[in-house]
Amino acid sequence: MLDQDRCYAAIERRDPAMDGLFFTAVRTTRIYCRPVCPARTPDRGNVAFYASAAAAQAAGYRPCLRCRPETAPDSPAWAGTLASIHRALRLIDDGALAEGSVAALADRLGMSDRHLRRLFVEHLGLTPLAIEATRRLHLAKHLVHDTRLPLTDIAFAAGYGSVRRFNEAFQSAFARAPSALRREGPADPAAPIIVTIAHRPDFVPAGPVRVALPKGHAEVTPGKNRTLRITLTNVPLPALGRAIAAAKRAVFAGG
Repeated sequence: MLDQDRCYAAIERRDPAMDGLFFTAVRTTRIYCRPVCPARTPDRGNVAFYASAAAAQAAGYRPCLRCRPETAPDSPAWAGTLASIHRALRLIDDGALAEGSVAALADRLGMSDRHLRRLFVEHLGLTPLAIEATRRLHLAKHLVHDTRLPLTDIAFAAGYGSVRRFNEAFQSAFARAPSALRREGPADPAAPIIVTIAHRPDFVPAGPVRVALPKGHAEVTPGKNRTLRITLTNVPLPALGRAIAAAKRAVFAGG
């Protein structure tokens, strides 16, 4: 259970130590933010706090374009849940629901899809598909903002299956087309694939970390203002999300 007073105090001071530990949803704008968001602090009566971005999104809020929730440090909100849920979350992070169904995921975990959904709702308050929807949107937004990959490639790398579904998801979440959110110039399939993620102040980067992947590799290097840069080399498009997740695990949790 989140401490409402502590959360509000954290967003008032834009506390980087709380980054990723919760998300602030603003009822008037229907947007959710990181605690470090540079936007004006909303009135206390206009906010709700959620332990994860997926919970905020499932409640009908949209990701903030200024603080970029997709770059937030991973949240420990699900620490202490069942080992089977942790394994399921890792598989979802690796793209299991982009490539298959909830039933297939449950089968890999040795349970029925009904039981898996029940466990998720009981322990996380969310369904597997709600978590997948946030993972997919955040990955796509990350790639749109940070890379020069063609939008068609991003649509399939994030698991949307079609450009139409990709465009619809962005229109619903951001009220604009993916092309309107580009920051790195025109598309260039040959450009390096580099994404930036944030970390909390208590994490001290140890220098460059090279992560071997089934295909290609990732290199994580310290960036500016509590960030890390993940550079992906020779990673196939369908494996980009899995590669980013593997790089984050290697750096923050030793793999």
